[in-house]
Amino acid sequence: MLRPEKFKYITLFFSLLVLIFIPVALSDGMYGGADNIAHFRISKYAFIYPHLFLDHWGKPLFTLLSSPFSQFGFNGLRFFNVVTGILAAYLSFRVAQELKIKNPVTVVFFVVFSPLFFRLFFSGLTEILFSFVLILAIFLFIRKKFLFSTLVISFLPFVRTEGIIFFVLWLVLLGFNKKWKIIPLLFSGTLIYSLIGWSHYGDILWVFHKMPYTGAGNIYGHGELLHFVNSADHIIGIPLIILFLFGLVSYVRSFIKNEFKSVKQVNEVFLVFGGLAIYFVAHSYVWWKGIGGSLGLVRVMACVIPLAAIIAARGANLLTDILPEKWIVQSLLPVFLALIVSLTTIFGIKIPMKAGRQEIVLGEAAEWVKRSEYFHSKIYYYNLYFLHRLGIDPYDREKCLEKLPYNEFPGKNVPAGSIVQWDAHYGPNEGRMPLERLLENDQFRLLKVFKPAEPFEVLGGYEYTVYLFEKK
Repeated sequence: MLRPEKFKYITLFFSLLVLIFIPVALSDGMYGGADNIAHFRISKYAFIYPHLFLDHWGKPLFTLLSSPFSQFGFNGLRFFNVVTGILAAYLSFRVAQELKIKNPVTVVFFVVFSPLFFRLFFSGLTEILFSFVLILAIFLFIRKKFLFSTLVISFLPFVRTEGIIFFVLWLVLLGFNKKWKIIPLLFSGTLIYSLIGWSHYGDILWVFHKMPYTGAGNIYGHGELLHFVNSADHIIGIPLIILFLFGLVSYVRSFIKNEFKSVKQVNEVFLVFGGLAIYFVAHSYVWWKGIGGSLGLVRVMACVIPLAAIIAARGANLLTDILPEKWIVQSLLPVFLALIVSLTTIFGIKIPMKAGRQEIVLGEAAEWVKRSEYFHSKIYYYNLYFLHRLGIDPYDREKCLEKLPYNEFPGKNVPAGSIVQWDAHYGPNEGRMPLERLLENDQFRLLKVFKPAEPFEVLGGYEYTVYLFEKK
């Protein structure tokens, strides 16, 4: 029989699962753009095309774990993210318990209702799974399950490539805890996937040679060093920013008082504060320098939101220490803080989430094709969402192909009667296909142009438009 306390927590987490997934399931829109569709189709079709389980861009571990859910459609993939996010919040709560943080259940609300994390529930992206794997590894480490923790973290780069950043942290901490024999296990995930992919790629070093993010700097550019600092409101919101700053003060105070004496306390500083810091600094640096395929996407910071939430909970503890020690103050403050964080996000984000401006235009183009005589023609496309709306198997090369095969000679090897979809975001950037090259080519006939109700610009300063062409 469940103890009342356990039943209370089970009820809490199940309620969060239901209350979050309802608006997710009712949402036409998604957070994160066309990357959602790229991950979804790899995940959905991996059982039909097994090589997709090794697709480096799709992230092999993400594909493996999410593919059963994706068989139920895009909402199935989003349900996977909701479940994983709730589990990440639960493990953050357990870490807070281990670290003797008062009112650890507040961490659950700090994770789930941080603005960025909440938005990602409406996506099929990888950041939430990353946060779950990371906090699981941290929880195991704090519980002194060093071997299992190291095994878990070794697979983190197969959820998102930047997971390799944490290998340095684990190397230092395993040495500090005198677990030298466990250090080689940091590479177990890489070794296992290298061996699995060897027979398919014919290259035992495929994990490195198939890295998908080389050469993207000239497309995405670079930005300010403090880009992610300036985006903190979008990432964790003002209430959590304030609590996070109090949390940093708490760390400083503990350091001055020489309170970090035990091994567990030192591990906390390195794992929670250190983990957040190295991840944040690394992403800020690569965006500043325009390297590593960074687009400066704010959403990558969702990966370490559980760590920021734990620090914010420390800040909440500092507040309770400062305020009067009256029972009503000490009891109601945690509830008040959890409510403020939750309600700020709930009322600050429009839910259910509506389709984005690009998706609306692409949807109109896809519906036009569905109703036209061209629906059964071979389709060349530049935006994944367009094909997703058509409901076509993206890996059936007889029916469709991503991008025209020859940029300099667009009509080469393209069957007559084929349809070409070009849009101002992916066409000239990732697709490297200038619109003029199609408009001025006498092998193509312009069928239809789709424009948004209100003009807007996309990557590269292009005004967003969707064009449909027919190969003569």
